[in-house]
Amino acid sequence: MEEIEKALDSVVAKLSDENYAQPLDFYRFWFDVGQTYHQITSDHISDAIWKHRVKIMDFQPGKLTPPTAHLILRFASDVESDQPPSSSGLQSRLCARSLRGFFSGNLSIASGGSCQELYADVNLIAHWANLGYVEEAAIRNHILQSLISHPTLHDHQAYALIILFKLAGATFKAYTDPSVFDRCFELLKNHPISGPGRGRSGPGWVELERAKQVRAPQWWEVTIGLRRIFRR
Repeated sequence: MEEIEKALDSVVAKLSDENYAQPLDFYRFWFDVGQTYHQITSDHISDAIWKHRVKIMDFQPGKLTPPTAHLILRFASDVESDQPPSSSGLQSRLCARSLRGFFSGNLSIASGGSCQELYADVNLIAHWANLGYVEEAAIRNHILQSLISHPTLHDHQAYALIILFKLAGATFKAYTDPSVFDRCFELLKNHPISGPGRGRSGPGWVELERAKQVRAPQWWEVTIGLRRIFRR
């Protein structure tokens, strides 16, 4: 069983757009073998994606929204579409796990923890919010509010806001109270880039500088403004 689990883990860790179908078929076959003969648990798929999510995203210097994040959603969707009991509700479970990691990471990083896993979770949350996997109550009442709940905006919170607005600005606009959205922009525009190892070499400094220039006095202008400043 251990060898099969290692092989399956390796497939997930090396997900790429290049030759995607062959590794997916390999995973499907050996997962079925593992369940049939070696009692591999149904949690393996979720655990493997969760364990390797940062590696799959492959964050590049200065980039907060890696173009490989879609591979996690694609793989989870493809495996879930097989419709065995083991993969039923896979994306919902991963979304809930990302939300738990996001809320915990927000607090732990404010005390000196690592940021990369938080940014991975925020990317996934943004994509899953657009796809309808994030509960409306979480979008309306908790996600943005948790990032602006401290007296001052920490760097990781500013970057998390930028990721959410860049990838899912319209979704959050649709459900969040305008006063919360306005407060986020106010904090972003006034947020300094400071601290050890940050400045122009920090993650997303270009995006943060552009976010400071956002002017959205009217609610309906938010999405247009975000698309303009974040256009690649």
